[in-house]
Amino acid sequence: MALRLTVLGSGTIVPSQVRRATSLLLEGGGEDILLDCGPGALQSIEETGRSYRDIHRILLTHFHPDHTLDLGRLFSAIKNDTAVTGRHWIVIYGPEGLEDFVSGWGGLYGGIVPGDDMLNLVPMEPGYEIDIGDMLITAGQADHGGRPALAYRIDLSGRSIVYTGDTSYSERLAQFASGADLLVSECSFPDESPAEGHMTPAMVGEMAASAGAGEVLLVHMYPFFGETDPAAEVRRRFKGKVTTGRDGLIIEV
Repeated sequence: MALRLTVLGSGTIVPSQVRRATSLLLEGGGEDILLDCGPGALQSIEETGRSYRDIHRILLTHFHPDHTLDLGRLFSAIKNDTAVTGRHWIVIYGPEGLEDFVSGWGGLYGGIVPGDDMLNLVPMEPGYEIDIGDMLITAGQADHGGRPALAYRIDLSGRSIVYTGDTSYSERLAQFASGADLLVSECSFPDESPAEGHMTPAMVGEMAASAGAGEVLLVHMYPFFGETDPAAEVRRRFKGKVTTGRDGLIIEV
């Protein structure tokens, strides 16, 4: 049984003609899960031929707008879509502070947040494990400038995907990703322009090599790369397959 990953967006908060903000659609074990919910995520789902109504579970890595802005659209869509029935349900998983973050949408837009009969919030800490369908999902520690942030590991039938979210390099995260068949890693800035709480291609390559990952998929790339493909620098340190993410890309593991 395969894990199927669709790149809904491979970019950042900076608008781009070719990259929406990073969000991923994970399919496996009879479940569809949205990994982060940045601006454009719902539209990207519709463009795959699926419907946002098919998404009942969302894993948030952290609360920055490029990973969460479409939550407001999701809440509003559910409230205004006549095809959504009273039996519709959503579970959102995320780091410490999840309840306050979601309730903040109500402060901004009144009664936008679905009630408890429709919405369930599950705060997670590093090491927390949940079973979704046949998948085991484990939360790991991400280091994003001291802000609450998680990475996620998805295991199904001996196959595994690790999604770093936004993070700096750490051996702890490399250990969390140990043996992953696919490491989906943020790769925000070129090596000559590093930034706190993010990784450069060299850092990604070092982590992938340390983790013994089978394959690397690069996402969350700022336009600062220009025409330069960050995968080339990753390959200097990691000898496995490296793919530069693009919106609409599908990978099966």
